[in-house]
Amino acid sequence: MSLGPDKTICATELREAMRAHLDTLDPPVGSNVDKPEVRPNFDALGDGVWRILTADAETITAAVQDPVFWAFVTALRGEVEQLRAFDQGLKAAFAAWDPLVPASGTTLKGAIAALTVPGSTPAAPTVLRGRVQ
Repeated sequence: MSLGPDKTICATELREAMRAHLDTLDPPVGSNVDKPEVRPNFDALGDGVWRILTADAETITAAVQDPVFWAFVTALRGEVEQLRAFDQGLKAAFAAWDPLVPASGTTLKGAIAALTVPGSTPAAPTVLRGRVQ
């Protein structure tokens, strides 16, 4: 479950947790959390929890929490290295080309054809997982 864009989910979770607790009493009084005068209190608590988790907390991710994301980063780094190698090979091929020498064009074509073209960009993960500390 995500936190959502505002306090709503946090307030609902707090309200439902209190309802479950109050329903263990004799007599059960969990329905008290639905009273209009009580709702603003849970909304305020939910807002506080939401702000702690979204603004005041430090979020981290590592391979332990999100191996899919970090595998993507590793693959992306590999692609960047392949692109750098391709770029260097292309620069070297053009540096060796002499447009005034007809045979040089064939050499240029051969040098470009011999370059390893980087593979497709890895698919990005659809979510980022981490933890709050």
